[in-house]
Amino acid sequence: MRKLFLVSAALLLVAACGTNGGLGDLGSIFGVPQTSSSNPASLQATVNSVDPANQRIDVSVNYVNNLRSSQGNQSIYYDSRTRVVYNGNSGYAPTDLERGDQISVTGYNDNNGRFLADTITVTRNIRG
Repeated sequence: MRKLFLVSAALLLVAACGTNGGLGDLGSIFGVPQTSSSNPASLQATVNSVDPANQRIDVSVNYVNNLRSSQGNQSIYYDSRTRVVYNGNSGYAPTDLERGDQISVTGYNDNNGRFLADTITVTRNIRG
């Protein structure tokens, strides 16, 4: 009986871990949230695409600080409080980002385990 319980628990664990589809997001690849709004993380990345309908920015991560390091394609989420700064001006929206823009992001894992951007700073605009 104990063996059956352990096998069932293991199967549930494997099933729960395998529910991530698509590109994934920083919250899920870094496991248990290690960041919060009072302990933000930062990363540097290149924008691949912006999905306004899902408030998501798909990026190629170049560097991660305060999270388990990982590189590759990931998703960053934003909300109405996310600030976008370019050349010292914060009058931009996440939807103004373009494929190829290089960005520096500070944020945290939200309650859903997704990496939510607090501030996005454009470090290199693809248009020069």
